[in-house]
Formats: sequence, structure tokens, C-alpha cells
Amino acid sequence: MYAKVIVGLNQPEMDKLFDYRIPEGMAVEIGVRVIVPFGSRNKKAEGYVISLSEKTEVPADKIKELLEVLDEGRPTFTPALLDLAEWMKERYFCTLNQCLQAIMPPGIRTKSSWTVSRKSLDAETKLTPKETALLALFGERREIPLEEVQAEFGGDCLTFLRKAEGKGLLALKQELHRSEYKNEKRLYSLDRDHPLLEAAWKKAEKEKRLEGQRLLLEYLANGREATAAELKEALGITDSPIKTLLKKGILRERRQTERRNVFDADTVERTQPFTPTAEQAAALSALHRELEQEEKKPVLLHGVTGSGKTEIYMQIIAEVLARGEQAIVLVPEIALTPLLAERFVSRFGDAVSVTHSRLSMGERVDQWKKARDGEISVVIGARSALFLPFPKVGAIIMDEAHENSYVSDITPKYDTKDVAAALAKRYGALFLMGTATPDFISYYKAKQGEFLLLELKERTGGGVLPRMLVTDMRKELAEGNRSAFGRALQAEIRRNLEKGEQTMLFLNRRGYATFVSCRSCGHVMKCPECDLTYTYHAKEHALACHYCGRRAPLPKVCPVCGSKYIRYFGTGTQKIEEEAGKLFPEARILRMDLDTTLTKHSHEKILAAFAAGEADILIGTQMIAKGHDYPNVTLVGIMAADLSLNADSFTAAETGFRLMLQAAGRAGRRDDRGRVFLQTYQPQHYAVQYAAKQDYEGFYEEEMLMRQMMGYPPFSAFFSILLTGAAQEEAAQAAQELAERLAQADEEEIATILGPTALPKFRGEYRYQIIVKAAEEEPLRQLVLPTAERMKKERNRNVRVGLALNPTNIV
Repeated sequence: MYAKVIVGLNQPEMDKLFDYRIPEGMAVEIGVRVIVPFGSRNKKAEGYVISLSEKTEVPADKIKELLEVLDEGRPTFTPALLDLAEWMKERYFCTLNQCLQAIMPPGIRTKSSWTVSRKSLDAETKLTPKETALLALFGERREIPLEEVQAEFGGDCLTFLRKAEGKGLLALKQELHRSEYKNEKRLYSLDRDHPLLEAAWKKAEKEKRLEGQRLLLEYLANGREATAAELKEALGITDSPIKTLLKKGILRERRQTERRNVFDADTVERTQPFTPTAEQAAALSALHRELEQEEKKPVLLHGVTGSGKTEIYMQIIAEVLARGEQAIVLVPEIALTPLLAERFVSRFGDAVSVTHSRLSMGERVDQWKKARDGEISVVIGARSALFLPFPKVGAIIMDEAHENSYVSDITPKYDTKDVAAALAKRYGALFLMGTATPDFISYYKAKQGEFLLLELKERTGGGVLPRMLVTDMRKELAEGNRSAFGRALQAEIRRNLEKGEQTMLFLNRRGYATFVSCRSCGHVMKCPECDLTYTYHAKEHALACHYCGRRAPLPKVCPVCGSKYIRYFGTGTQKIEEEAGKLFPEARILRMDLDTTLTKHSHEKILAAFAAGEADILIGTQMIAKGHDYPNVTLVGIMAADLSLNADSFTAAETGFRLMLQAAGRAGRRDDRGRVFLQTYQPQHYAVQYAAKQDYEGFYEEEMLMRQMMGYPPFSAFFSILLTGAAQEEAAQAAQELAERLAQADEEEIATILGPTALPKFRGEYRYQIIVKAAEEEPLRQLVLPTAERMKKERNRNVRVGLALNPTNIV
């Protein structure tokens, strides 16, 4: 029997299947991790079994055997996940190995290290100067890490070391390190049949110095079992009597592996399903019908904030669990996980678990194993929760489905929405996307009938949408107010403080990204070719379009009104917090952003403190703009809508509009309607106007008309090609060559080729971008993929070529 294995190496040329013989007696399943010999020197490497076969075309004298099966022989990848990895490879232009490692739980991958050992030399052995220097590196040591040799002689010194090994000067040795992250408990009990027990007991009763042993023997005499910590606390003893009796064999040690729990389900009060509203009942009825379909459509649940989407999720999951299937619930922010988890635990108890990057590595591995072994049926988490190895997923639910954080920014650069849809298809599961503000591509697909569209237009419990008030910050500036707080917002915050009500102040996460605008008339500097906002580059003191590469000098006066108040715009939550502290010294203020949530459980602590009324004002980025329901929040301030409206992306207006509506949804969700102050230097911007009216449909129609006119998705398709390299000249030359090849290959002139454009250096590497746009996706693929693939092979590793199809963020 033979196993086809992909070896877990990151070189693209190794991204193919290798045949290995399965030794007699070794049990191997598809999807398991294995250790294999690889290469001419048979170094050990981790691999993944993709398939099994009775035959191989590899000659008998060339075929190698599997060395070991990992994870107790339990498959790491289900058949659905293996199939998904193949799909991801084709979709995201990366290797199968990269896809498999994205699917694997973090931390379990086998790591390899090498050491160099010196050997005893014959007196007549002649050494070169380099070999003498190498042996001098050892000093008195017999063995040193390979990294130490590489640091001294350069990272490419392996050829030299192999020759030295051939001469008998040294030996290279590989070690494999495995991180199982086991949570082991050591339990101690008495061996009551031990021949030395009686004598030890009598001696301990006679000699006062053995008091600890006597207490220990008496405590365990009735068949008890306890940990060392429990014994020391109960008896007031040290480790010494435990170690002594263990060494004699009178005490027995039993190791018990326990899976870590990430919350205590017993502390959460259980709830019952709510009686659905008429809208909810209609949505649930449609979802039940879809569950019965063999070929299920993705479902887009468009429900305003407070319309009860979460209750719909839970009632659908209850049906899925009743069928003996499992459910995955995705959230875009770690901050939302505790809030949502508590609601699900209240309904489904310890069948629920969570997973996200703020858990310890051991906790994450344990939740993965619980899913694999059937110990949980519902998981809540960020992107990686999608890859838990459940045997039969019945529903995948994506909450806040519009969020950009669902798009991975590391290879494979996948869109979780697309991957979730592909995985649901492989399981035959329902895929439900819930949001108050659908992204326009999804809404367009729903309108075209590709998705099933369900809508909830009313808040539950009689709640109404808040009042939206627009503050013209140009007018504030003209009248002498240079604060980030408009005068009306200041007055309303003071009113809230007097009434004991809470306020949330929202500033978009992208506050560090600067754009240039006129603070007098609100005009924003845009690229005339693309109608996208210029990005200000401080180093060059110039404006640049990251789409077509056009550059422009920074104007000294506004080209529209002639004002000298031209500024690059950018602020942050910390600055807002400082100013709020000065304006409202009596207020208790919390800030929630990336800087304040770096530690474990920091999200929960901040939100719990705010929910408990321990703060009057919560300031934060978009992580506070969604999913939270605080009855005492009656005021929301959107501090600078311009930050998101003027990002350098064709989706900027959509993103800005969405964030305004999401932030507004935090206000007045019960008997108080709530007030939302939308502060902007562009009150005339169509996204601001539609947000003030909370008119999603109207904004969608106008924005899509504009995209159709400009040829942006979904009315076109485009590739973003990023070439990166350590040498500027080589990267620039490769980018220019690729652009020319694409132009030559485009014989039917189906595409528009923009660039190459030089982007700012990133992590010490030079970057050049090419945008290739066409009316249809398939002809574009046939043009770009083979041309880029040839360039990748010819340039080897000196210049990397990355491809992204229709990315939300161009760079």
C-alpha cells in the first residue's frame, strides 16, 4: 500500500505529491500528518497524506517508507477540508501546502532543528583555513547549533559543511520538536499491595521527622487520589514526602490529560427561544425550507441593528443540532466573541466553544481536538474557526458578514465569505450571512438571484432607529472651534453626564491613513483618472494614487476655493481620549482599540466595565461599532467620517457609509430613540446624506450606478499583481517586463493595464504593482495567470509575484 504525501516545505517547486510505501502494520488514513524521509540525505520532514493507492510508478529501489504517523493516527484534515484546500490553491494562486497549513490548527506543526558535532581528528588531517576557523568556533564544546555556524559563515554555508562532514571533521544531526500542548494532571494514590508499605507506615509513626509521610499515608489510605498541589494544601506538607514515597514505589503516579475549557458554562443562566416576530418567523420559515434543499443557496440576511438576527441564528442552529450535525459561527472581531458566546452558551450549554488568536496555543489546540472528537457541536470564532474538523457541518453562519477583517492579509489571502460558501457546498450545509449593511457585491448577487435574500426592516421590542444629526465641521472651524468635538456633540455629552447615561465615540480604525483635504470647503484631493482619493506620502511630500500610479504635488491652496487651509487629515483614538479628558474632566473614560486590547481577555474586561456602568464614555475604533447592545447608551458620536470616506479604494464610500450606520446602531435600542452626531468636513457627500437618512437602498443604487460608469466590480474584474524584492533595480525591471509581456499577450485587447507603480517600501522590500482590468473574469484569468506564472519561474526567488483577484483593498 502506498501513500501520496505533500511534504510540508514552503518551496513552490516542492508543491507536488510524493509516493511513500506504508510499512507493514502501520495504520494510515487519508488526512493524517506523517513524518517522512525527504531528499538525498533522508532528512526528516512533516507531510500530509492526500490519498492512498495500491500501486506506484516509483521504482522499488527508489521508494521510501513512511517513518511515523502523528496525532495518534487521527486525521488532521477531513475529506471536506482536503477538497477545500485544493479549491483554495486554485482560487488564491498559492501552493497546496500553504493552504493546508492555513487550515491546520496553530502550534501543532513539527519543527526541525540542526546541530553540528565535531569529531576527533587524526593528527595527519590537513585543514583549510576555513575549516580551521570552523573548528575554532566550537571552543570547548562538542556540539553547536547550525544557526551559530550560519551566522559566522553565512546562511548558504551548507555545501561547505557537507564537504567537511565528508572529510570526517564533523557530523550534522537533525532533531524534530513536537508541540502537543497537552494539559496533563499528575494524580497520586497509594499502592496498598506494595511490600514495603507496612514497614514504611510503622517507621513514619515512630519517627517525628517522617511526620509528612505519615500524614500522606493516612490521607491516601482510603483509596483517595489527589494532585501534589491538593496534597500540599490539605496536609501542609512539602514535595519531599511525596518524592520519597514515589521513589520507593509506595505512591503511584497517574497522568491524566484534560482539555482546557475557555469559559465556564455552569455560570451562564440558561435561556429559552423567543417567540419570533412576524418578520423573524418569515425568515425562519424560508431558512427551514432551504435546509431541506439538497443544493442550498447562500443566504443573505439583511436585518437592521436590533432586528433579532442572533435569535434567528440560534433557532436555526437548534434544528441543525437536532439532526446530529454541527454549526460554525464566524465573527469579524475578537471583541465580539465573548458577547456572542455567552448568548449561545445560555441556549446550548457546554456544546459551545470558542476559538480565536487571543487564546493560548494550548487552549486553541484543545478546542480543535474537541471538535475533531465530537466533544462540542457549536464553535464561535474568527476566520480560523471555519477550519475546525467537524465530521458533518450543517450550518455556517457569518455574523457582520460585510466586514473587511474577514479577508486574510497573509498567504493564502482568502476571503472568508468565499471560502465559507465553498466549504458549505462540500458539507451540504446552509451558509447564512447576517448583516445590517451588506457589502455591495453580496447584495448585488442577492438581487441577481445568486443568493437568497431575507430582510428584517424593524427592530424587535418596538425599538426605533436613532436620530441622525450631521455636524458641518467646516462651519465649526470658521466659527473658531478647532476641537475634534463639534459644539452640539459637546453639549449632548454634558447632558448625558448629567442624566447618568452613556456615550460611545467612534473613530474609524484607519485613522492613521492620511488624505489631503481643504478644511474650509471640504474638497478632497482625488486622482482625476480613477476618482479615488490620493494618499499623502510624507517622505516625498506628494500625493499618489495607489490604483493607477498617478502622482501630484501637494497643493499650497485649495484648487476649488483658494483657501490656504490645506491639511493632510489624520487623527486617532488616543488623541480623542486626551481631548475628551480635558473637555469633560468629571467623566470616566474607557478606550478600546488595538493598543488597549493587546493582552488576553482585555476585550472582555473593557466591555464588561462599560456594561456595568463603570465608565461614562467609551472611545474606540470599529471594534466598538458592531454587535454591542448597551441599554444605557443613548448617544453616539462619529468623530471623523472623512477618514473612511477618503480611503484610497473604490469601496471607500461604501465602507464609510457602512461604518456610519453600524456605529449609529449602538444608540437607543430600547425606549429611548437615541441620538447620533455625524461629524464631517463633507456634509454634501452622498454617503453622508444617505447615512443621515439611514437609506441603504438609495445609497446602493447611486453607488452601483457610479461603479458601472467607472468600470469597477461587479461590472468588471481586475487583478492586482504585486512584485516584491530586496533589490530595487531587479524588482523594477521585473515589474516593467511583466507589464510588457501582458500587453503583448493581450492580442484581442480585452484588458486595461495600469502600471507598474512603485509603492512605498514594506519590511525592507521594494514593491511594484500592476493592475489589469477587463470586463469579464474568465478571459482576464486566461491572460494573466500563464504570463505571471512564467515570470515566477524565471525570476526564481529574487522577485516574488503575488496575485489577487478583485481584492477589496488594492494594496
